[in-house]
Amino acid sequence: VYVDNDPIVLAHAEALLTSTPEGRTDYLDLDLRDADAILERAAQSLDLTRPVALILLGVVIFIEDDAQALGTVRHLMDALPAGSHLVLSHTVTRPDMPDVDAAVAFWNEHGTPRLTQRTPEAVAGFFDGLELLEPGVVSCNRWRPQDGGAALPDEVAMFGGVGRKA
Repeated sequence: VYVDNDPIVLAHAEALLTSTPEGRTDYLDLDLRDADAILERAAQSLDLTRPVALILLGVVIFIEDDAQALGTVRHLMDALPAGSHLVLSHTVTRPDMPDVDAAVAFWNEHGTPRLTQRTPEAVAGFFDGLELLEPGVVSCNRWRPQDGGAALPDEVAMFGGVGRKA
């Protein structure tokens, strides 16, 4: 089940997301902040009594209010059964990455929707109460990198992790 509220994404989803006898694909034209509607509609495609993965890659950045962002993620995870996983990544703000802050500020002056950076500690807070898989909440390029691959920067401004609900 894919959730987005962007009409352009919807057009692409309708063209690309197809189902097979082995599985089912669905697209929900909803806002991430409407957790109750997401859960209600997702239950039409998913068996929410069985573990699922809630994948929020680069999307929580669009929820400006910190309490609402945290509350939305918690509400969704609270509704899922034990064994479910949260996979989340989020752009971070750090004193040693001023160019990222400048780029986000430029976007927020000239683009839409607004982006909200959070500290690495705030990103880790989305996983409170979950069992974090190694290596925890880290720069995404350090989350289980491939051996022998191209050299990676020490850190990128996107942090993420995977947590399992006990």
